[in-house]
Amino acid sequence: MAASVDLDGDDDLLLLGFHGFGNDEHEMIRIIDALYAGTGREPNYISFRGTYDRPFIGNSYWYPDGCGVAERRRECTRVGEAVVKLLRSPVYDRFRKVLIGFSQGGYLSYRLAKAHPTLFDAAILLSPSFMGEEQAALDSPARFFLAYGAQDRTIPLPDQQTAHQVLERAGHLTYREYSGMAHAICDEEIADIRDFLRTI
Repeated sequence: MAASVDLDGDDDLLLLGFHGFGNDEHEMIRIIDALYAGTGREPNYISFRGTYDRPFIGNSYWYPDGCGVAERRRECTRVGEAVVKLLRSPVYDRFRKVLIGFSQGGYLSYRLAKAHPTLFDAAILLSPSFMGEEQAALDSPARFFLAYGAQDRTIPLPDQQTAHQVLERAGHLTYREYSGMAHAICDEEIADIRDFLRTI
């Protein structure tokens, strides 16, 4: 876990970052730094490292690649309980809390918002898989930003469509798709997320 919380700053947004499969906490720090580049302000953030380390290749993940829906949910619940326990500290009371995650981290962010519907003000879900969530009902006042690359083949199209449908039914959804982009992040996406953060 890496953290940077500037309690003397005038920005009351706290970004909670969750990386994708096979990466680490620096993945989300790079994205958060890009969001604040050129603003003259320092972000308030906590970027978390996955709970499991990959053998041989390195880096981490939140739940095993290819695992079933029940196991994914169970692992997300475990992480969520730890994150919520951390956020109970009075030091975080003044912040509006924004989840931001890529791929596995995007799905994890959704599960946190679903399990704790009034704790988070917004969730930025970048290329998540919503496998198994087809009948999900989400009752949360949080605002959601959902984005995919039009050429993303890592996340099957039906899972992308499920994410769009679940979040659209919940309301408060901003959806973006980026032509020519696969399972990645692009400059246009960073600009759109920055605009989204201004509306929270």
